[in-house]
Amino acid sequence: MSELLKVNACVYSRKGDEREYNKDDFYMNGKFLSEHHLDNMQASIENRGSEFVFAVADHMEFSDDEKRANFSILREMGRFHEKITVHEGDLAFKTKELNSRVAETGKYLNSFLDMNSVPETDQARQMGFSGLLLSEGNAVGATYGTGHIYLCRGGIFKHMTVDRAKPKRLADLGIISDEEAESFQEKFDSADEDDSKQVSMSEPVELLEGDKFLLISDGIYNALGEEYLEDILSMRSDSTYIAYRILNEASKKEPIDDMTAMVISIDRVSSTSSVVKKAAARPKATALKSTPPPTYKYHKKSNYKKYENIIYYLAVFFTAVLIILILYFVIKNIMNSLNEPDNNSPTPIVSITGTVSPTPEITEAVTPTPEVTPEPTEAPHEVREHRVKQGDTLSKIARQYYGEDYVYVEKLGKYNGIPEPYNNIVIDQVLKIPPVDVLLKIK
Repeated sequence: MSELLKVNACVYSRKGDEREYNKDDFYMNGKFLSEHHLDNMQASIENRGSEFVFAVADHMEFSDDEKRANFSILREMGRFHEKITVHEGDLAFKTKELNSRVAETGKYLNSFLDMNSVPETDQARQMGFSGLLLSEGNAVGATYGTGHIYLCRGGIFKHMTVDRAKPKRLADLGIISDEEAESFQEKFDSADEDDSKQVSMSEPVELLEGDKFLLISDGIYNALGEEYLEDILSMRSDSTYIAYRILNEASKKEPIDDMTAMVISIDRVSSTSSVVKKAAARPKATALKSTPPPTYKYHKKSNYKKYENIIYYLAVFFTAVLIILILYFVIKNIMNSLNEPDNNSPTPIVSITGTVSPTPEITEAVTPTPEVTPEPTEAPHEVREHRVKQGDTLSKIARQYYGEDYVYVEKLGKYNGIPEPYNNIVIDQVLKIPPVDVLLKIK
């Protein structure tokens, strides 16, 4: 029967005192993925499901644009999580797949460091990984390099993959001497050096309520040591406080290296019925419930694409509105310019000037005919007067006496000595209204 777990997990990560960037990364069941040198980070989840993947890594990524090389253990954890979630497979298959992913990534990273002649003392060589797989009611731990993973159950504290503290515990119990404990410890340390490029896998551990797991980078381990970690992890507190306490205590030691501590607490373990087991043919992604699939970056990219489409449509809409507004104002200006000057008015101007202007010349020249001269001579040279009333404008007065053309307004203003823009007239002011032919001669 499969096991349904209620898990509470929290991680704290902080840059070391003498580090330029935080090279520690972590993976929390696909929901949180820290990969790009975050100086200070805190994340936590509380979820129910049957399968979980957690990991903490140190210097487990490499990027070279010129050689088109880009490897990251966190991306491999995402692919591993996706594979075991969708495809069928027992715990042995999942454990083997986890071992293979970590080992291959470590192999590639070391190869690129060798190709770039990175010295063995360089920080990039201090790679570390600690991963935890919770599946089928069991826990499997994996460590690589300087990674550490611990289990605390009922007051018992142990390293899951290598029991480094065993010689000291035997010495404390009086089973072996201190000299023998030191000898055994040297063997453990030498074995660690020989196997630093190998993945250490733990045997499956059946999960119980109240179990706590601790995944740390070597910055935490070097600052506090196992005994201090045991005291903090044995506290009856939630995972958030324990992770915070571990990082806070390590920070007091002014550590050089980056520090990351992840605490996973098993709050509840419940067995499902055999009926549910028959439904196991469905993809196991349903067991993750509300937690997003492990391909976290893929979904982040899809969300970006969705917003990109929305932005595109909004840009098209506002562009169309802007074009419509521009066209509206252009058409409005054209209509206003057409309405102000009357295009039909020049016709009567030409006819008046053509018929009236020669008449005074004839009358002045032909004086012997008294019958014709009196009427034409008096009419063209008659200058009338107009007294300005309330509401009068020069434009209105020009239209009254001459017609719809702005040229009359301009010349009438000049004739009466009114400065531009020909609107400075007052009530009871007397304006002279000359004949149109006289008015049109004004320049």
